[in-house]
Amino acid sequence: MLFRFYSRLPILLCALVLFPLSAWAGTVVRVNTPLGEFFIEMLDETTPGTVRNFLNYVESEQYNGTVVHRLVPGFVIQGGWLTYDEASMTFTPIPSRGNIQNEFRVSNQRGTIAMAKVGGDPDSANSQWFINLGNNSGLDTNNGGFTVFGRVMGNGMQVVDAIAALPPLYVLQGMDPFPLINYTSGSLLSRHLVDINMSVAGRTDGLPATFRPETGDLHLFVDAGELGLLSVRLSVISEEPDIVIKLDPASLFGLERSVQGMAVFNNVSGLLTIPELRVNGEIAWRNVRFVLVNAEELLFKLVGVD
Repeated sequence: MLFRFYSRLPILLCALVLFPLSAWAGTVVRVNTPLGEFFIEMLDETTPGTVRNFLNYVESEQYNGTVVHRLVPGFVIQGGWLTYDEASMTFTPIPSRGNIQNEFRVSNQRGTIAMAKVGGDPDSANSQWFINLGNNSGLDTNNGGFTVFGRVMGNGMQVVDAIAALPPLYVLQGMDPFPLINYTSGSLLSRHLVDINMSVAGRTDGLPATFRPETGDLHLFVDAGELGLLSVRLSVISEEPDIVIKLDPASLFGLERSVQGMAVFNNVSGLLTIPELRVNGEIAWRNVRFVLVNAEELLFKLVGVD
């Protein structure tokens, strides 16, 4: 019934676990690129200062419109620094929020994201990040260790690898090659560059089902059977004559582990069952049942509660 809305889920769901899953639980950032989207899970508790710095750039939308400005095949792709103005054909650095303290604690393995910095200065990271294309543990003993603060979730490295497979061409003198899309010669256009847009998608920790009356938002971890394990956000859009909630597809991402007490969605009947729904941490309702009434608009109607 909902398969067409979740056709991209195999790209999100996990095939590779680099570290114990218990260590990876935190904020999830959605990354949109011309070659597809992927998700990054933060190490909120392990590298709190670095994560907060990164999220400040994400939430202020400073990363939106930046480009992947470095590609070293088999090593890294790097971004978080330059935007491009096609009219003037110039690159401009985004404003820096200042340098941050190094928090190296996790090895630079394939699929991890870390902060770039200036040689010889362990505490010089600010906005630039890179994704490790290989097992780059040599970076762990270089310049105080490069701080890994997250990892690409699920099969998202397929998108990263597609970026890394683009032709690396020199665009700016004195810099490493950029990955370029369908560029042969002539003026460099915005569509030739791998531009990045980021937003916070949600979290992979916390309670399995919570409702915020002040906003009307319902956050769920859902076992959707063959569709996978999902994190979703729904919002109340009507209370009369029926309580109706709407799923926000932009909030959806795949989970890599089940959560005790998570909601269950039956893709055949369209029934969404929430064992326990909490408000302010307290159980407010049990066995809450919604049914999908409009697959096109992703609308669910309340049909029962204990």
